[in-house]
Amino acid sequence: MINFIIYEDKEIIRNNYTKVIHKFMGKDDLSYKIYSFSTYNNQLKEFIRNNIGHNIYILDIEVPGKSGLDLAREIRSVGDADSQLIVVTAHKELLDNSFVNRSLILNFVSKFDNCENNLLSALSNAYVNMTRYKSFIFKSDGELYRIPYDDILFFAIDSKHGYVNIITKTKSFVVKKTISSILKELNDPRFMKTHKSCIVNLYNIEKVDLINLVIYFSNDQYTYLLSRNYKKELQERLRK
Repeated sequence: MINFIIYEDKEIIRNNYTKVIHKFMGKDDLSYKIYSFSTYNNQLKEFIRNNIGHNIYILDIEVPGKSGLDLAREIRSVGDADSQLIVVTAHKELLDNSFVNRSLILNFVSKFDNCENNLLSALSNAYVNMTRYKSFIFKSDGELYRIPYDDILFFAIDSKHGYVNIITKTKSFVVKKTISSILKELNDPRFMKTHKSCIVNLYNIEKVDLINLVIYFSNDQYTYLLSRNYKKELQERLRK
């Protein structure tokens, strides 16, 4: 379970951040929860100290009583070095504050400069950092395999044999599963179905030929399995 913790005193902005999270994760996804706080209180204090689950914080820098930076320092001071911290600020001078960034391991997002897209990008970075050890586990010919998500380029049905080929950065594997069952098992926003016979890793796409419907990956790999029904969604999700 991933927890998104919003720390922002203005309700309209909290609601906007919630919409961005839903856009990133998928509104009907049950693998995450969102917690919103308008002020520093005992509930938030206990949440920080208990440090349960995988946490991504979105912190406003100017919350009355305790700033987002002060809250970031508290999160790190309790020994939580794993939670991902995103600080949203209207102060441009903080965006390039390398000392603060190094000491607290933060992502800074400008509050008034293309905030939604930059927040989506920051969420993407935070999610990858948090889930960098996630792997797809399967059996093939009596052997158990574990492939890191980062190594997977795409899954595609072998039309001749009906199996699914897993194409990675260096190898390919065969698994006797359906595309739908694999997508459900992955349950990760970096993967998307682009065709009834294909799932791609959005983070490993180098470019897309939208005219000829070709998706290009690293290592000269590519697939023609891009349906026109999924083209618009692919464009939108690659903009995150």
